[in-house]
Amino acid sequence: MKRGGLVLVSVGLVVAATAWGLSASDGVFSAAQAERGKNYYAGACASCHGRELDGGHIYGSRTRSAPGLRGDAFLSKWTGLTAGELFTRISTSMPLDHPGSLSDEENTDVVSFILLSNGFPTGARELPADVAVMNTIQIDAKKK
Repeated sequence: MKRGGLVLVSVGLVVAATAWGLSASDGVFSAAQAERGKNYYAGACASCHGRELDGGHIYGSRTRSAPGLRGDAFLSKWTGLTAGELFTRISTSMPLDHPGSLSDEENTDVVSFILLSNGFPTGARELPADVAVMNTIQIDAKKK
């Protein structure tokens, strides 16, 4: 029964996103979800991308840079793309040393934390761990 409710909420968000053109500025995730994402980020992402999401270096067989995930570094790369594309990148290739080790729900929480860290507002509902829904939510330049 719970699962059916989630499907209905997801379908409702897809319809709303399509009809109204939802963006990250529309409060598409909750504060509690972003807080959970902060904890997952600290454990799985911060060692490469920095505690403050400002990027860093990855040391190992070859040194390379991990991009910043907030501010201009993030917005210049992700503006115009969707939350689903960000989710897919994270879920299929991160963390670098163990890709795919977080669940869809955990990765969705990390997406929410990254959006919050870039000044996007929280809303009343959680972003569903449904890439079809996330693909309808555009990452836009922050509204001033």
